[in-house]
Amino acid sequence: MRPVLDFRMPTLANNRAFLLPIEDIATKTKSRLLKIEASPPSCLRDVRAALDAEIKATQKRLTRLERSYYGVGKSLNHEVKKYAMPLKILVRMLGYFELSSVKGVEAAIKYGSDPKRYKGDPTNVALLKEAYAKVQSFVPIKFDDIASDCKKMLVILEKYCISFYEPNGEIEVETALHYETQIRTWRRVIHETLDKINSLVMHFRNRGIHYTMFSSTVATFCQRNECEIVPFLLLFAEACTNIRTVLSAMAQWLKSDENYGVFLQNDVADLERQREEQIKVVREAREQYHSAIFKVNQTETEYTKLLAQLENLKEKDDTSEIEETFLINKCNELEMDMEFKEGRRDDMKNQPLDSDSLESLAITWDNLNEEIRFLKENLPGVKKQLATVQQRREWISERRVQLEKMERELEQLTKDANSTSEVKVMREGELETIERTLEISRRLLLHKTSNDSVAKIFYDLPITARNNKPKLPNISNGTDGTLDKACAVVEAEIGLDWIQLYRALPFFPTRGAETIEKDISSIAMEGARGPKKDIAGVALARWRRHHTRARAEDLKQGLKAIRRPDLYREVDLTIHPPLVEEPPPEYFPPELDPALRPYYRDVVKLDKLIADKRIKVEQLPED
Repeated sequence: MRPVLDFRMPTLANNRAFLLPIEDIATKTKSRLLKIEASPPSCLRDVRAALDAEIKATQKRLTRLERSYYGVGKSLNHEVKKYAMPLKILVRMLGYFELSSVKGVEAAIKYGSDPKRYKGDPTNVALLKEAYAKVQSFVPIKFDDIASDCKKMLVILEKYCISFYEPNGEIEVETALHYETQIRTWRRVIHETLDKINSLVMHFRNRGIHYTMFSSTVATFCQRNECEIVPFLLLFAEACTNIRTVLSAMAQWLKSDENYGVFLQNDVADLERQREEQIKVVREAREQYHSAIFKVNQTETEYTKLLAQLENLKEKDDTSEIEETFLINKCNELEMDMEFKEGRRDDMKNQPLDSDSLESLAITWDNLNEEIRFLKENLPGVKKQLATVQQRREWISERRVQLEKMERELEQLTKDANSTSEVKVMREGELETIERTLEISRRLLLHKTSNDSVAKIFYDLPITARNNKPKLPNISNGTDGTLDKACAVVEAEIGLDWIQLYRALPFFPTRGAETIEKDISSIAMEGARGPKKDIAGVALARWRRHHTRARAEDLKQGLKAIRRPDLYREVDLTIHPPLVEEPPPEYFPPELDPALRPYYRDVVKLDKLIADKRIKVEQLPED
């Protein structure tokens, strides 16, 4: 019969938990952790709920332990008021500096119990015995079970409440990295705080303790209440503070683990939005790059045509220069001759006329007029020829100026294309980083929200087995990437012969000649958007895509068919490099001093020369 409970309210009297003793309540609380350890939890939420309930139960146990130590309705302040001042008086009267170790406390009790040594109030000695007995009976014995339960909870936290993120082996994900850093910090704090309870007791039993060894809260309380000389009074308070620190860290761990999935979900949504924006940026960068490359190719084509045209016109220009010089000299001669003859004719007008010379003057006058007329008729034709030659040379000069201008324009366009290429590569790298981060964030979110992850953790199965599965070697690439190596050599050296090579390469399934010609046209159009050196790479990539059984030997046979033995040999050397014979290690007798090795080499060389009969050795006579 339970007389106290019989007069209580029926609801309380019939409550099963109320009827259980305190020990049974603790056992029932522990059963949650035992259940997690015995069978796989259904989900991570159940693990967090069990751990949260265990943390709250441990806090209640700690509160009951404090009540049993301090008394009902009392706290550390009452403890200090009761013991601190009498113990400090006892220490001063005994001539001690502080009671920091078991040896010091027991010596104080021993000498305080001696009436010859201690003349003070014997109550102080009794209080010291009482305080020392309480500390010895509670610390660390009463905390062993609580610390053990905390370690069990820590094991479960380390097992289930994880980030699924490896900072060293993956791309940086800020949320996961921050949570992983917090986990490592909490783990370190919990281990150090739990170990601190026993380490302080060991210090108290052996070398002694000081208030600076306590946590900041207890150390501040110790200084404020002037308990520096009796620090063992605060051992129990320090142990309780350590347990509360551990429980607080575990509670923060649980809360962060609960929010971790929400933060990952927000990160995934944000990364998807960033990816969409970055795709637009990359598309614009690619368009600018292809536009710049197209301009470079067009300008390069025009420059090549103009340069070839000027090369063809060089001989004609040299001839025109000679012809221009000749025509200029001829024009000058005609003009000077005409001017000279007109001057003679003008001089004849001023000469006096007589009957004897009249006839000869008339003949000369007629000849001069006829010659002047002839010169005037020929001079325009020569000038016209000269103008034509000069116009031709001027046109060629304009083409040279245009070539120089086009060369400067091509140089500037090449710089612009290089800058746009750098921007494109940078934007593509940013997009790749976002996509990899998004992929990892999705995987982390899947692991964190999936119930299968909890079961895999319980059975110690790999969480990311599918992602970490080793990739099988590509059948068309060989075990050591021989096809990639061969294609790299061909891409760099094939030049314009890629068209013939594409026609000569085999295909499985078989492709018709018309389809192959369409492929070549498509590759040429696609290659026009990028550098010309990449067209061969595009062609080989398409061949490997359509030829499901592509091998390096097929590529070699194609090079052989288009009569490129140089590339054939280079590919063969790349695939089957010659073996480098290493010389055998040099032998030295083990008893030989290392300092004598150079002389030993000379002796070996001399022996070889003598053995090859390249040196004759003649023995000297004995005398």
